[in-house]
Amino acid sequence: MNHKTDLSRRDFLKATGITFGAGALVGIAPLAKVTNAAKKTQVPVGIARGETVGSAVGKAIELAGGMDFIQPGQTVLIKPNVNSGDAYPASTNPEVLYEVIKLVWEHDPKRVIVGDRSMYRRNTMEEMKRAGIDQAALEAKAELMAFDDMKWNLMNPANSVNWPNGYHVAEIISQVDHMINIPVIKTHRLARFTMSIKNYVGIIHGDDRIIFHNKLGGFGRRKRGQQQNADYPAFAKMIAEFGLAIKPALNIMDGTKAFVSDGPSRGDLVEPKLIVASRDNIATDVTGLGILKHYGTEERIQDISVWQQPIIAHGIEIGLGISDLSQIILKGEKVPELEQIRKQMI
Repeated sequence: MNHKTDLSRRDFLKATGITFGAGALVGIAPLAKVTNAAKKTQVPVGIARGETVGSAVGKAIELAGGMDFIQPGQTVLIKPNVNSGDAYPASTNPEVLYEVIKLVWEHDPKRVIVGDRSMYRRNTMEEMKRAGIDQAALEAKAELMAFDDMKWNLMNPANSVNWPNGYHVAEIISQVDHMINIPVIKTHRLARFTMSIKNYVGIIHGDDRIIFHNKLGGFGRRKRGQQQNADYPAFAKMIAEFGLAIKPALNIMDGTKAFVSDGPSRGDLVEPKLIVASRDNIATDVTGLGILKHYGTEERIQDISVWQQPIIAHGIEIGLGISDLSQIILKGEKVPELEQIRKQMI
């Protein structure tokens, strides 16, 4: 397997002082330095519609800077959203996944792997089949991988203060050259929303998933739209801190359909027919929140600044990405509502 250094993930780890050793993250740079570095950055975010899903995916990626980080002979992991096998937007649109795989192959990688871990009580491969993820991956000649029985590496980033004992990440993350993240734009009854950062939960061991869900009383079903209890900020911060150990080369967010309430498996449905792409976690999720607010969503999102959402605010604090709207270069293709979306990103 080729393990060449790449700017998207390993140079990030080097720049922030993170190194892998014995399956753990150590030596992270001081928090203030990480945050200050992020504030100097401007990042493009591509938002596109197209005559086809493929044209929208391709244009959004192009606007976001492309996939030139992939070098011939490298290994690429593509991480969709398959928490359940319910049809998109409960999971990633298989057509979006198929188009992403095709574009990855254009850069001549050695291996393209599609992998995830469904809700820990479920069989991931069965959920992938139900969602059509397996068919899309195999038709595009990618390997299909369920993390259910994989080995797990302990990660314990110094700035992950809400995980004093660390958390466990599927070992495949340390074995690939790049990860491409394909989350879905949607609300989430526990997390408020699930986009690029929340999508990392599928890479986290089931026992650790239980730990942070217990901040909200476990996995028990809540009434639709019910506000979170006093532990929601801690729950949100624990989600954000997964981003200290997992750094995708690119986020390609599926907005072909979206839930604007409830979620993640069902809710009020809209069809933006949009694809969002960015290399920056915060920019990706802030844009997704702007899209939800443009369509009209739950009060706990609609009535709060995107920058005050606990996942976003803590993500900025620990250096996961940009820190204000002026750092986002929003680029659109066939998106006449682009300015209206930008106005919601405040």
